[in-house]
Amino acid sequence: MNEIPKDKLDEMLALNAMIDEAHAKAAREARLEHARAGRSVCESHDGKIVWISPEEIFCQYGYCG
Repeated sequence: MNEIPKDKLDEMLALNAMIDEAHAKAAREARLEHARAGRSVCESHDGKIVWISPEEIFCQYGYCG
């Protein structure tokens, strides 16, 4: 099996972290856009599809009072 040099591995892990962060930011913005428009979104929880209301979305990101 080929060994990956440590500097290359560190670079790959950093890139993966950046991709994960960009994906999380895009998902957050998309969900908030739907909530601002008054639309619910569906998600999978424990293998079941559930609808998340705009109010729940706002609360998930700390915008509820």
